[in-house]
Amino acid sequence: MNTSDTGAPPRLLASLRQLALTALAMGHTRLALAGAELEEELQRLVGLLLSLLGLLVFAVMGVLMLTFTVVLAVDAGQRVAVMGGFALAYLGLAGGFVWRLRRMLSDRPPFLQATLAEIARDRDALQAASSTRNTHE
Repeated sequence: MNTSDTGAPPRLLASLRQLALTALAMGHTRLALAGAELEEELQRLVGLLLSLLGLLVFAVMGVLMLTFTVVLAVDAGQRVAVMGGFALAYLGLAGGFVWRLRRMLSDRPPFLQATLAEIARDRDALQAASSTRNTHE
């Protein structure tokens, strides 16, 4: 069969088909990587929200205990010292959560870092292949 009858040469069609399969495989890999990174970010977000909840609960408890201490300060005795101790303990826990939240926010990697790095490597490889092909022609 003559190639002029069917249009494109068979080798060109096979090359285009292989190129499409390669692009599809690369896209699938990149989407799978993006999905894994999104799952990690979701887990970090849940941890962050739980830490924020802890911060709020213990800060409120600390403020309440401190308020009760001030109210009861007019009475002498051990009650005031004990309530002050509780207030300091709750405020200390709130400070621990503040420290943890700051550490979590400063230590997290950039969003979709691995996916963007893979795409950049793909781009660089394609550019290198293209420039090599152009110099040989």
